[in-house]
Amino acid sequence: MDVPEVPAAGGYCVVIPTYNNRKTVLEIVRKVRAVAECVIVVDDGCTDDTAEQLKDEPIIYVKHKSNRGKGVALRTGFKKALELGYHHAITIDSDGQHFPDEIPRLVAESQANPDAVVCGVRDMSGEHVPGASSFGRMFSNYWLKVATGMEVGDTQSGFRVYPLRHVTRILCWSRRFTYECEAIIRMAWGGCPVVSVPVKVYYPPKAERVTHFKPIRDNVRFTILYLYTNFSHLLVPLPHKRLVRREEPIWQGSIGASLKAAWHRARKLAAIPENLDLSGGPIKRFRSLMRYLVHEKNTPGELGLAVGIGAFWGCSPWIGFHWLLALYSATRQHLNRIACVAATNVSFGPLTAVIAFASIWLGKLMLGQPFAVPHTTNWRVLSNFAWNSLGAWVLGSIFIGLAASFATGLGTLYGIRALRRRKAEHEAQAPADAPVGELVEPSPEPQGSAA
Repeated sequence: MDVPEVPAAGGYCVVIPTYNNRKTVLEIVRKVRAVAECVIVVDDGCTDDTAEQLKDEPIIYVKHKSNRGKGVALRTGFKKALELGYHHAITIDSDGQHFPDEIPRLVAESQANPDAVVCGVRDMSGEHVPGASSFGRMFSNYWLKVATGMEVGDTQSGFRVYPLRHVTRILCWSRRFTYECEAIIRMAWGGCPVVSVPVKVYYPPKAERVTHFKPIRDNVRFTILYLYTNFSHLLVPLPHKRLVRREEPIWQGSIGASLKAAWHRARKLAAIPENLDLSGGPIKRFRSLMRYLVHEKNTPGELGLAVGIGAFWGCSPWIGFHWLLALYSATRQHLNRIACVAATNVSFGPLTAVIAFASIWLGKLMLGQPFAVPHTTNWRVLSNFAWNSLGAWVLGSIFIGLAASFATGLGTLYGIRALRRRKAEHEAQAPADAPVGELVEPSPEPQGSAA
């Protein structure tokens, strides 16, 4: 065998979790050994002849007594790699889906970004790719971005490079397939960047495919994971364990430099680029900012979610604090702050009273309480009525807010899609040398000479 491109002395090893993949595990191990010197195979309670097949291979073999899940197998492999003195671990599945000869590419990216999680982004356009896998990746990518604000090309890929000093410090509750998504979320919260590298993928025909993914049970686990991570990130704003030191510390050596750094950090938090032109009057600045945020930065789904959350808060009883709640929610969920705050205006002016009375009526109806509207405009009487009906108001506003959230969110989603499709068609019809966004006047036809 030739000298591996990933020597053990470089601090990188390969961790292969496996469970009853007897048809492919030996071939994968040998292909990995061709490019990497150290291979750790974690037998997650295999009941086939995996151990017999690998007994003569020069690998480190760790076995679980029973099947404990892919997440536990990966943690076992990371612990073993750390004990052996390695600082990074490459993970690859044993089902033959990934190509081991691409390991050096991921290692090169990891060496350039030692604190990053390097993810192999699978090309899902090939033959025999299940539609459920493509949808699951899209679903997972979207909600992971909401939780972390990061674009991750493939949140469900098992072909990755982990920095062991970071991944072994996070506390993950997941034990099975959801572990890989939860690990990225918690490492991103800790400041670790995520680097995506396009990789090939092979899906055998359905009759030959071996998978331990249970569509119903595991998709429920993914849904629970994203509900938990997003709501915990939103409702419990505790600081996360810092894994990577900040590029810009809070104190810069002087008050002026610290205030300047705080301003740059605030612009970054608000997703405002440094080169965005905010000169001119307020209308020009507002149009410039909206053009960037709506047409350049966010996807229709992200805008729809931002508007939906803003509309939900706009229907809540916390009048006067709607914008503050929307701004906080958008910041914690990495959404478009302007769209979220603007959507709270679903309850502007007279609509505030209409939504409030409708919420109180619905809440009292659900609680089985009588509803009597005060026939007066006296502010003290109305405020006492609202205070005494606060419980019903909150209950009713939840359902009215959810209805408004779905209506405005879906309307924004499909409206932005239609506008962007129309914009793309207009740009496709425009001449190639015409500036984007400008109308092209037809050139005047040459005047013929008089007869």
